[in-house]
Amino acid sequence: MWELAGFVAGGKEKLRQKPFVSVITNPISPLTFGYDTLDILKFCCENGIPVTCAPASISGTTAPATLAGTLSQMHAEALAGVAMAQVYAPGARVLYGAVPSTMDLRNMEYTMGSVEMALMNAAAVKLAKLYHLPIYASAGVTEAKRPDIQAGCEKSLSSLMVAMSGADLIHLAAGMLDSGNSISYEQYVIDNEIIGMIYRILSGIRVSTETLGSDVIEEVGPGGNYVMADHTVEHMMEEFFYPDLAVRCNFDIWEQRGRPNMLSRAKERVEKILKENIDGLLDPELISGIKVRFPEIQNI
Repeated sequence: MWELAGFVAGGKEKLRQKPFVSVITNPISPLTFGYDTLDILKFCCENGIPVTCAPASISGTTAPATLAGTLSQMHAEALAGVAMAQVYAPGARVLYGAVPSTMDLRNMEYTMGSVEMALMNAAAVKLAKLYHLPIYASAGVTEAKRPDIQAGCEKSLSSLMVAMSGADLIHLAAGMLDSGNSISYEQYVIDNEIIGMIYRILSGIRVSTETLGSDVIEEVGPGGNYVMADHTVEHMMEEFFYPDLAVRCNFDIWEQRGRPNMLSRAKERVEKILKENIDGLLDPELISGIKVRFPEIQNI
């Protein structure tokens, strides 16, 4: 990966100065580091690759059954990863990592989409901030096997909680289903819409003399409307989030359009994206160079 990224960046030193890739490593809960994990962590730190050593502690199996106990162990593991990175290369680009999750102890099913995982990852953000560390937290995961109501509930709740806690990076946030065992193109574009709504929530409500609108309220007056007011035109695009997939029309129009829903519109969006981007995103000359330099890579 490092060789390929350096080639794309135009040299290893350019990659070090402005890395566009990062690496995830994981300790083995409880309280264990594998040799291969340490080798990868050391390599990344010495070569300027941003890295996280993210504990994936599971309440009741590889960590205590209590959420506080899981967080206590996870915190020790995450800080150990940060400390090791600085031993290998002082000043190394390292994030505090967190992937705490749960098990349904009634049937021993792994549950990344549980509400407790959302709670713990939001709490992990606060733990990282105690040490002024950037954090790689996890959210947007679900046990659902297809893009459905369960997926929407679990993904939206966890992503919003972790985002509002102030995470610097949210891992797993798009495309994943079935506790991370499968990926759906349609879920990617649905998650993109969920994330757009979350960004809108995080941006909050702008309050200023202009946005309070005293002048336009006086101008429109009792019984008027604001549809054609200059104030409306000036703010309509920046004030609201406009979804692409959500259905926003009255019932009659919805029936005339064939009763679309979020999933059917996501499928249409996926087909459009794949059709319009058949040539890929990389420069053809770069692709040719990669094929010569890395013949083992297929289907670029």
